[in-house]
Amino acid sequence: MRALVLMVFLQWFVVCQSCFGTDNKTAEVIHWWVSGSENQALQEVAKAFEAEGFKWSETPVKASYQAKSVAITRMLDGVPPTMVQWHAGVALEELYEEGLIRSLAELAQTERWRSVIPAVLWDKLSYDGTLLAVPLTLHGSNWMWGNRQVLDDLDLSFPQTWEALISMAPKIREAGVIPLAVGGQAWQVRLLFNNYLLGVGGPDLYRSVIVEQDPAVIESPAMVSIFNGFRMLKKLIDPYSPDRGWPETTALVIEGKAAFQIMGDWARGEFLQAGKVAGDDFVCGFSPQTQDSYLVVSDVFVAPVVSDGSEEQQIQDRLARVIMNPEVQRKFNIIKGSIPPRTDVSTEGFDLCAKSAIQSLTEGSEVIPGFSMSVKGITANTIMDTIFTFWNNETVSAEQSVRMLADSIRKIRE
Repeated sequence: MRALVLMVFLQWFVVCQSCFGTDNKTAEVIHWWVSGSENQALQEVAKAFEAEGFKWSETPVKASYQAKSVAITRMLDGVPPTMVQWHAGVALEELYEEGLIRSLAELAQTERWRSVIPAVLWDKLSYDGTLLAVPLTLHGSNWMWGNRQVLDDLDLSFPQTWEALISMAPKIREAGVIPLAVGGQAWQVRLLFNNYLLGVGGPDLYRSVIVEQDPAVIESPAMVSIFNGFRMLKKLIDPYSPDRGWPETTALVIEGKAAFQIMGDWARGEFLQAGKVAGDDFVCGFSPQTQDSYLVVSDVFVAPVVSDGSEEQQIQDRLARVIMNPEVQRKFNIIKGSIPPRTDVSTEGFDLCAKSAIQSLTEGSEVIPGFSMSVKGITANTIMDTIFTFWNNETVSAEQSVRMLADSIRKIRE
């Protein structure tokens, strides 16, 4: 345990660029937006904040779980940053109940934010009527991206079903192109699994397994079939998949080395930064058989507890207002690849993929909470580890996987 604490402290010490000696007009933000497009988008927030006479300082950490660990350590040590990037969802409740983050309810009421935030998102940002975070993105995690030139050269259409994707793989492979680019990190494999589960199993099965984590459903024959089908997707990937980051994986599609990638719409930011145009250079659409659903993910910012009425709290409020500014959200999300969580933001400047997302959310798609919104703590790790182990170890059967996962969920709930 002492070694773990020391490791986290050293990690924080290395990545923290401005934890000591900042003046009282400075806001320090811990985040994990380190890819080219992500960092470029975040600078829109920084510029708007500094335009109001404040100083922006950031502590970027490569992965979300590492950023959250660093932030929690800082909060527990009594040296919190001004604000911290987090995911909307059930984990916010734990932070609030532990006394680590403050309520933003008074600010939300003054600014009338509830009237411009979709109900499905508001419910994942609040606890007992108290707003706990301000949202900056509204992402969908059930997107598929394709290289237009590869598809045109091979006379292929964007696949609407998993069967169609699998059936066109040999032709793609014969052309020397990777059919499906997958980054072999646990969270990326889990994201792919969630898309397959939603597409083949449908929204009801997805909710029972991911949102409700029902052990009886998890170990059902339907889930055995899902796991077995999911393993078939390994035939579509390349041998260099293990531990590859998502931006590097997206680059394979951008460069025409891969035909498709299934990834959240943050991938679109990488296409745009590379100068690619939606429809001309790349194609976008929902992952196979998920066309009527939208798996929602949202990046938000929380305010650590500081002295009530202090200047630190006033800076937190000012930064929260900047994050929620409609024009800041428009400029940020155009670059980031997401759409604004505010419903009153102009769509000027958004491409056809973003407008498709907005249309999907406003015209009848079934909005479903994504993984980070629905699952917390050890349960999230258990689900992800089970999927990742199954993906990487051919000796582990689908029957073993669903049984182990169901048993683990039961033990967690004891």
